[in-house]
Amino acid sequence: MRTRALYILAGVAITLIALAGPARAHHRPNNEVVLGGAISQTGQYAEPAGRQVNAIKLWVDEVNARGGLLGHKVVLSLLDDKSDVQTAIKLYEKLITEDKVDVLLAPYSSGITEAVANVNERYKMPFVAYGAASSPIWEKGRKYIFDIVAVAEDYQKGAVFLAKQIGVKRLAIIGQDSLFPRQVGKGAKEWAKKAGIEVVLDENYPPKQTDFTALLQKVKAAGAEAIISNSYFADSVAQLRQMRELNLDFKMYSSTVGPGLPNFAEQLGNTAEYVLGYSQWEPLPAVLKHPGMQAFIESYEKRFNEKPNYHAGGAYGALQVTEAAIKKAGSFDNEKIREALATLDVETAFGRYKVDARGMNDHEGLTFQILKGKRRVVWPEKWAETKAELPMPEWSKR
Repeated sequence: MRTRALYILAGVAITLIALAGPARAHHRPNNEVVLGGAISQTGQYAEPAGRQVNAIKLWVDEVNARGGLLGHKVVLSLLDDKSDVQTAIKLYEKLITEDKVDVLLAPYSSGITEAVANVNERYKMPFVAYGAASSPIWEKGRKYIFDIVAVAEDYQKGAVFLAKQIGVKRLAIIGQDSLFPRQVGKGAKEWAKKAGIEVVLDENYPPKQTDFTALLQKVKAAGAEAIISNSYFADSVAQLRQMRELNLDFKMYSSTVGPGLPNFAEQLGNTAEYVLGYSQWEPLPAVLKHPGMQAFIESYEKRFNEKPNYHAGGAYGALQVTEAAIKKAGSFDNEKIREALATLDVETAFGRYKVDARGMNDHEGLTFQILKGKRRVVWPEKWAETKAELPMPEWSKR
């Protein structure tokens, strides 16, 4: 009986340890604390995710120069998920159970974040998501994922408003067939309906599609006067090049992720002119007036020889929030950090962070237009640098 009782007690202990998740390493060499995550350093998301990697490295160096987190030197462990969902899941399992990182970083993209959110939720390790905007992620009762960016459904709000302003009556909505673009498309349809604009074509294409000739001709045949493209870098670049080659003119072309990246205008040159894009944040301290924004922009530009875009700004802001949460918690205890993230109200270089019961932040984004190779904010009017130059001129007149 005694032996049986000991087995039962041992079984209970093992079960309790499993439920509690992996033990964190509290006594690392040289008083270090490990900040770890997996992010797309190769693959289709490498371009935007790379700006986030820059901001993360900058923040780690800055926080260590200030004495670290709660007196611990921060050591960064960033793995490459290769822009692949299954790879990301495996890497987060490894980071949490084998590497036993102390603080967790977010991945990039809504699709990968949605999958990873199941992993960190299971092990009760919180993080601030700076690379995901799709609201369904926060509608499943999760307690360990917090948002800092604006929702995907609002990405094309400004573009629809500007389309209405120039008299567009028929609109085409196209996008990559993955979580984030689908959510942007859903929002665009709702905004178009409110604006009284007819959506004459609504179509998603496979993630690896590179030839958009047939789709663009279909858009034109449907009588669309403007295109809303819920796309990433490579597909939006291809679409614009093929529109020009086919000599297909539209009053407006608005994309999502692509135009917000510095390489977009560099690669496309004159073809990028007049394109609308969406930004969560722009390096405009005189306009947005967020505390610490000017210092962040200057430090980033000095180190990486370019101004930060919104991907960099969002990651940096999320880490400022993480730092504030750890200070409020007074430890690296996951439950205390989670509680702090749920209740914090803090201003960052990216803007205000204060989440609702779902863990979602109320962040307002910007619509910009590429003019003379530069992103210029054109909506909302309170933050506009200039007025939008629409309709777009015909290709033959450029």
